[in-house]
Amino acid sequence: MMKYYSLFVFILFILVGLTVTGFQCGSADVTSAKLYIQHEEWDKAEASLTKEVTKNPANAEAWFLLGQTRMKKLNFSGMMDAFNNSLKISKEFEKNISDNKMFVWGQTLNQGVGFYNKYVSAVKENSQTPKDSARMFLDQAIAAYDTALIVNPDSAITYQNLAIAYHLNGNVDQEISAMKEAVRRKPADDEYTSIINAYIKKGDAASDRNNKQEATEDYNNAITSLHEARTFDPSNQDFLSTMIELYVKLNRTNEAKPYMYEAIAKDPGNKILHFNVGVLLMQGDNIDSIKAAITHFDAALQSDPSYEPALQNIAVCNVKIGSELKQAVINSGAKENSDKSYIPYFKKAAEYFQRLTVLKPEESKYYDALATAYANAEMTKEARKAFEKADALRKK
Repeated sequence: MMKYYSLFVFILFILVGLTVTGFQCGSADVTSAKLYIQHEEWDKAEASLTKEVTKNPANAEAWFLLGQTRMKKLNFSGMMDAFNNSLKISKEFEKNISDNKMFVWGQTLNQGVGFYNKYVSAVKENSQTPKDSARMFLDQAIAAYDTALIVNPDSAITYQNLAIAYHLNGNVDQEISAMKEAVRRKPADDEYTSIINAYIKKGDAASDRNNKQEATEDYNNAITSLHEARTFDPSNQDFLSTMIELYVKLNRTNEAKPYMYEAIAKDPGNKILHFNVGVLLMQGDNIDSIKAAITHFDAALQSDPSYEPALQNIAVCNVKIGSELKQAVINSGAKENSDKSYIPYFKKAAEYFQRLTVLKPEESKYYDALATAYANAEMTKEARKAFEKADALRKK
């Protein structure tokens, strides 16, 4: 029995010895790498660690040290690859990796801001710095922000700064792409506004080139972004106003109307909103639609009695109604004296044209329009006087 006991102790001793030896012995490549790291011999450290992870890809420490070494060599993509491999194997170095990544992100983000500030100073001073040199600072800022995003791809502020740099660089597509990434991580009104304005800028440029298809596509992209922005902030009046303007620009007036009425309900004293609704309504082919337009032009004038476009259109609306009623009388074959329902509308039109002549006393066209309104209202004396004034202004 004693013999078996001794054999058991001997085997146990061997196993313990092997275990201790296993923990005490490290990889020669890792040991060498640590010495190289101490002496800041980064190329040699990387070579040793690369050799180790090739032989032993499950060595989390070797991957971590390789990431640190690559960080020192400013190879941040390689750093991230090594750190990620370490984390796949073990969470042992997670805190150190997180600290290193945040350090690199902070450093590169600040570098980007520094280059951006140099660009702003160069442009502001407009001194001896050539434009190409100023743009060089902007390119360096973009490169720094791109590096910052390698180590912290979820940073909204980095994408915001990158979008600003692309905007100043004239790269609208990249600006939009960066700002969309920023919004995806941290939605905000200003970021949505930047995206929308960038699409509109693209659309306007395409329109100037007579590329209607491209312009329409860009405007539609702006509308899509506006819908997203309004989901985030439905109370933003600027989003609503821009939505209306774009629908009108694209001749999608029926789609614009609900947003116009919504805008008026929120801001009943806004003359522009009332005017725009009035313009759409006066394009209708029936008297009721034109009367509804008059209501909105009148509301615009309540806010601003001297609002020239509203004065013009409300006068025209009254002329249109008066003309339709007068033509109906003529078409019926009845004597004109039997139905004078059109006269009040021409008189009302004359009132607004009269206000326009006061507002713009040198505009002959308003006196011509006033004379026509008076003539149809059977105010012959007044019509003649207005025609004479228009002639006198044209002869000047």
